[in-house]
Amino acid sequence: MKQLTDFFEGKQVNKILDMGTGTGDFIKVLKNVFPKAEITGIDPLEESLKEAKKNYPDVHFEKMSGEKLAFENGQFDVASISMALHHLPDIQAAFGEMKRVLKPGGWIIVNELVSDGLNPAQEVHKMLHHFRSTIDRMLGEHHREAFTRAEIPVIVENAGLQIELQFIDDRGTPDAPANYPTRIEKMEDHLEKINGMAEYKTLKQQLKEFSKLIEEHGFQPSPRMVIVGRK
Repeated sequence: MKQLTDFFEGKQVNKILDMGTGTGDFIKVLKNVFPKAEITGIDPLEESLKEAKKNYPDVHFEKMSGEKLAFENGQFDVASISMALHHLPDIQAAFGEMKRVLKPGGWIIVNELVSDGLNPAQEVHKMLHHFRSTIDRMLGEHHREAFTRAEIPVIVENAGLQIELQFIDDRGTPDAPANYPTRIEKMEDHLEKINGMAEYKTLKQQLKEFSKLIEEHGFQPSPRMVIVGRK
């Protein structure tokens, strides 16, 4: 992301924490922006971390909850959280922990999908996300629907951070039609996890509607809001 590269040009960043790293999707961005920095990625899911380690063998990964970091105070110059705000049970607790492990004057980078101002193909992506998040909540997992463009900066400011950079990254590449059946199949598999529950029929109908809309409008990842806040 050129905006991030330009913002951090000339700033001393040696150690980075990527919270909710998953399979390491945001690591590529961090490596491009901070090519000389030491990166640590954390996530509570061991399966995701195994994939992340395969993708980035030079990055240190640990299994850890964002609400309780096993790091001493003031260890990192930058902390990042990408596509994970809507998964956090206690957002402000997680921000509190990120602030704690940052050095004085350190930065927090937030990269989060938005739910409004979408084109038809992006609305299809939102429909998929909300479909999955609904089922996850029914299964006892913490998975919110996506936040709006107005909500994300408020969350950052409520964490006591000064916003120094904010922009929308709307470069998501439209999906190839050949991938549509795989997406639908994965949604069908996810739906079967709640077979027998009262909401099953309603969500099955939503899946039929999704199948129709993806053929009509295509599929494109929703835009993401990127914010850099300073401790």
